[in-house]
Amino acid sequence: MYQAHKVDDDLYFLHFTRKSWPTGSNIFVVPDQDGLNVIDTGLNEDASFEGFENCLKGLGYGVGDIHTIYLTHGHTDHIAGVNLITQHCSPRIFLSEKSFPEAQHPKMQEHYCLPKAVRKIVPELKNFDILANFEQSCGQWWLEDVDIMPIIGGDELKIGKYTFSTILVPGHDIGLLVFYEPRLKLLLSTDLLQSSGPGSALPWYTSTAGGVSEYLASLRRIEGFDVEQVFPSHGFVRHSFSDAVKATRSVILNREQKILSGLGEGKKTCRQLDKTLFGEFLLDICPWFSTITESHLVLLEDKNRIVKEKGKSGTMYRLIDGGSAA
Repeated sequence: MYQAHKVDDDLYFLHFTRKSWPTGSNIFVVPDQDGLNVIDTGLNEDASFEGFENCLKGLGYGVGDIHTIYLTHGHTDHIAGVNLITQHCSPRIFLSEKSFPEAQHPKMQEHYCLPKAVRKIVPELKNFDILANFEQSCGQWWLEDVDIMPIIGGDELKIGKYTFSTILVPGHDIGLLVFYEPRLKLLLSTDLLQSSGPGSALPWYTSTAGGVSEYLASLRRIEGFDVEQVFPSHGFVRHSFSDAVKATRSVILNREQKILSGLGEGKKTCRQLDKTLFGEFLLDICPWFSTITESHLVLLEDKNRIVKEKGKSGTMYRLIDGGSAA
C-alpha cells in the first residue's frame, strides 16, 4: 500500500497507493545517524501500516528506528498513524501549533472539517456523524497521551542533513504547513496543491480553516519560491511547480464561477450547488464537501454578490438584484 521513491541520498517519498477513500497521507522518511525522521504518518489502519513497515524494511529500517515525527497539520489521514508508531517506539512529535486543538480534541476536528454553519444550510448533513466516519475510515486519530511540541510557521527545521523552512498556508486546514528545502529546491506541498490520483479532490477547504480568501493568499505566499521538485501528501504533482499553483488557483476560481452561473439560472440551495460542483457520486463518498461550497457562499455574501433567503427547501441563495454571474 506504500511504495518508496528515493528523492535524494537520505530522503525518501513513501507514496500511498490506494486510490479510494480512505486515502492515507504520503509519508516522507529522512534517515540520520540516530535512526529515522518521518513527516506525516498516514492512517491508524493495519493494512496501510503493514505497507509502511514493509517500505521501511526495504530501506533497511524498522518502525522502532523512528525517533522524530513531524506532522504538517491535524487532519486524521495525516496524524492517525502516530497511534500505531508509538506502540513500537517513543518518538518526539512536532505539530503545527495551530493544529493542536483538532489533534487533541475530536470536536475541534469536526469544527474545522464540518462547521456548524454548513449543517444549518445542508439538511442532509444535520445528523451526519463525521467523527464516527473519520474513526471508521482512518482509525482513532486524536493524540491524547503523547507530548507534542509546536511548529510555528516560519520555523526552520533541521531534519537529518536537510534544513526545511516551514510556511503556514491556511485554507485547507487552519494549521497547514508546507516544508521548503532551498538547497534541493524541493517543496513538500502537503495538501495545498492539486495533485493526481486520490488527491484529485484537492483543493478542499472550509470557512473555519481560512476559506477561499486564505487559500488564495496561501498560494500567493509560496508561488515565488524557486522550486524544481514538488511532493504532495496525496498522489503526485505531475506538472511544474508554477503550473501546479496556477492549476490549483484555477480550480478554486472555476468553482466560484460555476456557483455564480448556477445562481444565474435562479435561486438554489447549497446542496443543489454542491451537485453542480461535485456530482452525486463524490458527495456520496465525501458528503462533507459541502464545506467547499459554503466557503464560496460566505465569500460571495461578503462581496455583496449574493444573498441568502429562507425558502420552502430551506436556505436559498440568489444573486443580488442587478448582479450578474459574470
